[in-house]
Amino acid sequence: MKYIDFDVEDFLTDEFFIQWVKNPSEETNHFWLKWIAGNPEKKHTIQKAREIISMVDYKKRYKLDDQAYMDLFEDIVEKSHQEQRQRRGFPWRGWHKSAAILIFALSSIYTMIYFTGTNEEIEPQEQALTWTTFDNPAGQKYKFKLPDGTIVHLNSESRIEYPEKFDSVSRMVRMKGEAYFDVTKDTLRPFIIKTEENDVTVLGTSFNLKNGETFELALVEGKVQVEGASGDMVTLFPNEMLIKDNKGRMTKTSFDPLEVFGWKDQYLVFKDNNYEQVVSKLESWFGVKIISELPIESNWSYSGRYHNKSLTHVLDGISISSEFSYTIENKTVTISNP
Repeated sequence: MKYIDFDVEDFLTDEFFIQWVKNPSEETNHFWLKWIAGNPEKKHTIQKAREIISMVDYKKRYKLDDQAYMDLFEDIVEKSHQEQRQRRGFPWRGWHKSAAILIFALSSIYTMIYFTGTNEEIEPQEQALTWTTFDNPAGQKYKFKLPDGTIVHLNSESRIEYPEKFDSVSRMVRMKGEAYFDVTKDTLRPFIIKTEENDVTVLGTSFNLKNGETFELALVEGKVQVEGASGDMVTLFPNEMLIKDNKGRMTKTSFDPLEVFGWKDQYLVFKDNNYEQVVSKLESWFGVKIISELPIESNWSYSGRYHNKSLTHVLDGISISSEFSYTIENKTVTISNP
């Protein structure tokens, strides 16, 4: 049977097609892009098959991957810390400094800034604390632990500040951008996230917080309270999402977990995004600048899902349905007519 007669199921079992999707080369790219250009009626079928294959991770043998190893190690460290806290408090200071030195030595993209609070708005008990800042540039994501064991996934173009050691009253951090929190339960010290306009208070829970043009909080488990600048209070329960626009209007809704916080597991998701939204996501995700010379219709939209894929792989996928060509030079992508 010829490719022109293939449906989605046929492409899913074709080794040459799978090889192109999973490990594209100059030869396979040349063949498939030329074939698609000559058979435009098959673009939808090709795109659907690509999306399905991209979501499947083929493994020849079982092995403990890096993420599983990290989770196992962190679980062992946390249990050790819990035992030490029960005996004589949490000896975080020395361990944290060692970790900070290691992080600095391994990577130059993260800047660690230590300073004592001098802002008049900071509470007196904060002024004696030493603060750490993580400021992620575009194209970078980072996972780490706070002094209490809380796990934070910090998205690109996001910033978080936290004390080297939490005080005995509360656990307060400041952030801007987007982060996923898995908060360690502590009924005696609430976990408080301060943003420019809102305070989020939790005891032990998991949620995604996005603080940009809009304030978006999607709760996975537990319970959180959000307090606005005017003192208005909203309580969220699992599977609820709070959206607050720049005029202070708030709405509650359900959410798609993969779309909202799939980013922490390297899922890049587009769901009926317009052209500007697609460009913005690509620039933030890959740390590039996109110059577009492509005339776009007002009703243009794109949906797709990519797991841990390269920039060229994603652009190839979008170009199939949008009929454009592109060039990449250093950190600049130029999109134009084919």
